[in-house]
Amino acid sequence: MQGATHRRTFLTGGLVAGVAVVAGAAACARGELGARPPVREPHVTEHYRVFTNLEYAAPADRGHLLDLYLPLRGEGLAPVVIFQKGSAFKDADTKGLAVADGERVRREDPRPSDGVISAPELASLWVPRGYAVVGLNVRSSSQVKFPGQVHDAKAAIRYLRAHAAMYGLNPQRFATMGNSSGAWVSTMAALTSGVADLEGDLGHPEQSSAVSAVIDLFGPTDFLAMDAHRLPDGEVHDSPLSPESTLMGFPIQRDPAAVEKANPATYVGGDSPPAFITHGTGDPLVPSHQSEILFEAYEKAGATATLALLPGVGHTDAYLFDANYSAGRVVKQTRSGVTLSGADPAPTLDALLAFLETHLRA
Repeated sequence: MQGATHRRTFLTGGLVAGVAVVAGAAACARGELGARPPVREPHVTEHYRVFTNLEYAAPADRGHLLDLYLPLRGEGLAPVVIFQKGSAFKDADTKGLAVADGERVRREDPRPSDGVISAPELASLWVPRGYAVVGLNVRSSSQVKFPGQVHDAKAAIRYLRAHAAMYGLNPQRFATMGNSSGAWVSTMAALTSGVADLEGDLGHPEQSSAVSAVIDLFGPTDFLAMDAHRLPDGEVHDSPLSPESTLMGFPIQRDPAAVEKANPATYVGGDSPPAFITHGTGDPLVPSHQSEILFEAYEKAGATATLALLPGVGHTDAYLFDANYSAGRVVKQTRSGVTLSGADPAPTLDALLAFLETHLRA
């Protein structure tokens, strides 16, 4: 695949500095604020240092902002996890509240109150382990139609890569992660590096948008197949007013070829970034079959992926905090065309961290 080839070229060969300098100057000339690094000091909590509301591209309400959580003490270059929380594509501000009124925050319990994890909870757990965590905003479906959200995510990746030295980030150790519609954004960005129509020209186009791994928590894959597998009381997706139709800008049944371009499974190739995918079979909003479609694309391509299906679990990732939550789970792992099934690993934050350790630290 085109995206896979581009990813391999970047991760093994690096970038040409002279091209970066010239293209970066051009970005500044276009007035893109994402080309200008911040000068303010970070907020400091007991878990991390955090730069809030960094503009990774020209202002778009809050749709082009990110929060960057960094270890309190830098010990080498930090691998980066870029997280996007879902909102049915409706919200341009999902990165979470990093600090309260600029004061030091104490988090006694990192578990999400609404059953869906966000960047601040993730940062409080993973940044002390040496990771940089990014809370990412992208534009909503009312602000821009597909592929604008994918362009935004890639602009954020390029921004972080352009300023990696400033923040102590490892530019060759990036992963994307999200839940629900945020998982779709994260997976589309991960699988389409080098696909011209999906790159956009925001921010730092001279930088690569390639990543090394992706974590997909109950995200949609094939919009046109959602209703065929929805639960009896599940959300209808073929409606002209559905989140998917709103994202595309037309009823999804009208133009299947255009909708196929928004299907991450379309872009899976043998060199696609390894994926960890989780989904509850009781999800009334995004049928779990959506994650099976993505996993099967990895299986067919001979790429590396893990899929954990959780019986009866709804539209939540509360299971990340408790292995017992996902009792009876089915876990499939595929690599090089070989697929194994079992019950391990339990899809917990520890398992996701082990996945990242394998693919970002190795």
